[in-house]
Amino acid sequence: MGLSAWLTRYAAARPRPLVVTAPHATRLRLLAEAELARRGWRGARSPAGADLLVVCGTPAAALSRAVEVVWTDVPAPRTLVELRGDPRPELVTTALDGAVARLADVRSQRLDAAGRAGARDGRHGPAQPYDEHDGEHDDGEHHAEHGRHGEQGGQEHHGGHGGQHDQHSEHGGHGRHGEQGGQEHHGGHGGQHDRHGGHGHHMGNPGGVPMAERGRDRDGLTLDRLHVPLGPVLSDWPAGLVVETVLQGDVIQQARVEVAGGLGTERFWDAPWLAALEGRRVTRGEAARRGAASRLDSVGRLLAVAGWGGAATEARRLRDRLLWERRDEGVPEEFAGFARRVRRSWLLHWMLRGLGTPGLSPGRSRPGRDGVAARLDAWLDETGRALNALDDGSPLDDDAGPRGPVGDRPSEALLSALPGLLTGTELAAARLVVAGLDPDLDQVRPAREASHA
Repeated sequence: MGLSAWLTRYAAARPRPLVVTAPHATRLRLLAEAELARRGWRGARSPAGADLLVVCGTPAAALSRAVEVVWTDVPAPRTLVELRGDPRPELVTTALDGAVARLADVRSQRLDAAGRAGARDGRHGPAQPYDEHDGEHDDGEHHAEHGRHGEQGGQEHHGGHGGQHDQHSEHGGHGRHGEQGGQEHHGGHGGQHDRHGGHGHHMGNPGGVPMAERGRDRDGLTLDRLHVPLGPVLSDWPAGLVVETVLQGDVIQQARVEVAGGLGTERFWDAPWLAALEGRRVTRGEAARRGAASRLDSVGRLLAVAGWGGAATEARRLRDRLLWERRDEGVPEEFAGFARRVRRSWLLHWMLRGLGTPGLSPGRSRPGRDGVAARLDAWLDETGRALNALDDGSPLDDDAGPRGPVGDRPSEALLSALPGLLTGTELAAARLVVAGLDPDLDQVRPAREASHA
C-alpha cells in the first residue's frame, strides 16, 4: 500500500462532517447528529474543513443550489450522504457506514479528483462512480471560485472576537469564535449567488469582483457598502435561513431575511401539541420531554456559536438522552449542574449583553438582563421545569409549544423581528443574535418563504 492510499484510509476512519439541513427535516438532523456524536466525529466548521457532506431532508430549489456550490468547495477525498424519507436510526447508521467505505476507496477518490481537475480546465473528466448525484454536482463546478471568495471575505469580517475569548480557560473554544464565524458564514453563497454582484464575473472589475458601493453610514460618513449574505449553509444555523446584509465597515446597516425552503410538512418540535389539537391523546410528560429537548438544542446551538464547544456538546448529549435513549435517571441533576456552570460564566454573559435588543448598543446592558442573555436564561429555566414534569401522565390540553402557541407559528414573528435586531450590529455578533432567537423554520408557511423586511 502506497503512502497516499494509507493516508486516505486513515483519514476515512475519522471524517469531518458538515451537516446541511432542509426545513422539515429536523428529525433527520437530530438522528444524524446523535450518530455522529456516538462515533466521535468532530463536525467541520466550513466546506474547506470537511470531507463528508451530510444533507438532511429534501432541499427546494434555492437550498439545492447552495448545496451544489458547497459540494464543489469540499476538497478531496470527499463523499456525500443524502438522508431523505424514512427517518430510522438504522438507516442513518448504514448511510454513514457507506460514507466511510467510499472515503477509503482510493480509486474512486482519484477518479473524482481527476474529474474535478478536468472540469476546472474545461475538459470532461471522469465522474465519481459512487455518487448518484454526481452529474448534478459537476454541473455546479464553475462556482468553486465563488465559495472561496466568500470564505476570504468572511475571515476579514469575523476576526475580531478571537482575542477576547482566550481569557476564559473554561471556554476552551471561545478563542476560535471569530475565526469560525468568518470561515462559515459564506458557506451558503451559492443559493443566492446569481443576485449578488460579488459572485458574478463582470468585465472591467479586477478579478471579476465588482467594486463596493458607497453610501452614508449612521454617523453621516461616506463609506463603502458591501452586500454579504449569511446562510443558508452554515454550521449551527437555522435550517434554510438566509440573511442578506449590507455592511459599512463591520457594521450591518441593512438586513433582509429569506427562507430557502425544503420539501415536507413535519414540525418535529411542535408535534405533541399539534397531535393534541387533533384530538389524539398525548401526555404532559411527552410534551415536556419534547420541550426540554428543543430548549437544549437551542442552548447547544448558541453555546457552539459563542465558541464554548464543551458546553455545547454537553447540552446536545442531554438532548439526545431525552429523545432517543429515553434514559431519564440522573438527567435533571446533570442538567442542574450544567445550568449552574453556564450561568456562572462571566465571559459568556459579557459577550451576550446588549445583543438582540432593539435600540441598545452591544455591550451596554440595562440592570435587568435582556436580549440574547435573557433568552438563554429563560431557556435554562424552561428546561429545568420541563425535566421535572417528565413523569406527568395527565393529558395535554394546551398548545404552548417550545416557541409559543403552535397555532400562531411564532417563528414567523421571530423572522420578521430579525432585521431590526441585526441592524446596527457588528457582523461578528450577528451569528449570536440569530442563535439567540433560534427560529424554527419548520413553522414557516410556504407563502412566507420569501423576504421578511
